[in-house]
Amino acid sequence: MKTSTPSPLIVDLYWDADCLSGVAFTLVDVMTMINQVAAMRVSQAPPAVHWRWRRMDTQPIPRWLPSGPSPSKRQADVAVVPGWHAQTGPHLDQLIMRSSAVVSQLQAVHNMGGQLAMVYNGSALAARCGLLNGHHAAVPWPFMASVLRQSNLVQIVTGIPWLVANRVWTSDSPIGATALLLDLLRHTAHPTLATLAESVQHILLPPAVRQKVAALNAQVAYSKVLPEGAVELACRWLEANLEAPYSLHATAKAASTSPRTLLRHFVMAHGKTPLDYLHGLRMARAQVLLETSYVSVEQISKMCGYSDVGTFRRLFVRFVGERPSEYRTNYRLRTSRKRWGEIQKK
Repeated sequence: MKTSTPSPLIVDLYWDADCLSGVAFTLVDVMTMINQVAAMRVSQAPPAVHWRWRRMDTQPIPRWLPSGPSPSKRQADVAVVPGWHAQTGPHLDQLIMRSSAVVSQLQAVHNMGGQLAMVYNGSALAARCGLLNGHHAAVPWPFMASVLRQSNLVQIVTGIPWLVANRVWTSDSPIGATALLLDLLRHTAHPTLATLAESVQHILLPPAVRQKVAALNAQVAYSKVLPEGAVELACRWLEANLEAPYSLHATAKAASTSPRTLLRHFVMAHGKTPLDYLHGLRMARAQVLLETSYVSVEQISKMCGYSDVGTFRRLFVRFVGERPSEYRTNYRLRTSRKRWGEIQKK
């Protein structure tokens, strides 16, 4: 008996000139990979996911957007809003008002049992639709007030990058878009999408143990077996002794191996010597201090394990590409000391 081919999942992907295009393209990549895996498993299998672009404003959809499989005219199963490049909360409010025509479309998808993915500040549009009333939502901190202006019945949750409530997926950052969509696809009624999404997650968001196992398999295949845990022990030693004078002998002893063996395998694993790895850790610490503190360059040099500030400056230029003073000016995350003093007096 010939089995019928399941209907593809239809995804409406919303777009306008101010949307987070990187998020939109990332989600297209996820759906494309799912279709590729489906085709790899079953020869000539039709795409499991179809997507089509929907506009949020009055501008036409750009022709250069990556098109999906042949479009369908039936109601979407999933609607995705990638969020906006909103400069401020009031700016986001304006973008929401500009997209008011989309509200009924999102409500229609949800009313038919469909699911919504509202990435980053796209959650404000779901709030305007009334779909988050009395439900939890993950909301980016700069736009929490904007979401509550759309509906003060939303229950904002913190400390969770993304979550689902009432068939609406929300996230507090664009970074979680891939994981969010994969989880959504696992919870659709499509008979094969759960396993397809799980497989794609193993590719795009692999757990650490999978990385380690794959590395061991590759090393066995190419006869490059590393001592068990030696490099990891060396990294931990260097991290715990960041300010101490460097000693290859002491590092090798902590890793229970010889200096020569450690050096060889450390370079194989990290592409650099243990000393350069330590310099990298120290420079990362220096960058944080330069960005967030008023500590002098001389003090930072000592805090990072360098008794000679000249050596510190040379290494900082080598690893970061600019002098510490230039870096502080360009990337500081606090106001000037003078300005801070004025604020404290008020």
